[in-house]
Amino acid sequence: MDDSIMNYIARYYRATHELVLKVVDILDDQQTRWRPNRITPSIGFHVWHLARWADYLQEMITDTGVQIWENEELAAQWGFSDADLGFAETGMGMDDDVSASLPWPSKDVLLDYAHRAFTEADQAIGRISEDQFHLRVQDRHGAEWKELAIGDAVMNWLAHDNRHLGMIECMLGVQGLHGTATR
Repeated sequence: MDDSIMNYIARYYRATHELVLKVVDILDDQQTRWRPNRITPSIGFHVWHLARWADYLQEMITDTGVQIWENEELAAQWGFSDADLGFAETGMGMDDDVSASLPWPSKDVLLDYAHRAFTEADQAIGRISEDQFHLRVQDRHGAEWKELAIGDAVMNWLAHDNRHLGMIECMLGVQGLHGTATR
């Protein structure tokens, strides 16, 4: 077994995605879309947001210029075309009212995208060597950073994903469901 630091990071990153998919898989469409109020995003939003950032990250790391979301024109397919989806269509900075008004697809469609985006990102991160950890990558979407180290991006996304997993777990508990992904 490869005991490199990057191997450990890649395993934790992949495990977070697996937990997200595991906890959401048992939900129905209504539970996935449920919101306790207009300013709290649904579980579906959190899954979509995580998938969008995974898709964005794998594009940035691999420098392919290809995201599943863009390549398959999923915004149009899902009826999101006219909405301001925030930075790079990831949901970052999205208005609460916009989030509440989106015509979310079924849970199965959402999870299909999430699974594919997570798989692409997991594979991209799994191919990063420790020598590549400090290599700089370009952001093509005009973020505040114009470039950053691959390792910084991966670590930021790992922390980000775990924060959203916690929010999903909380939303499960508020709905009266088992609120932890690890049991």
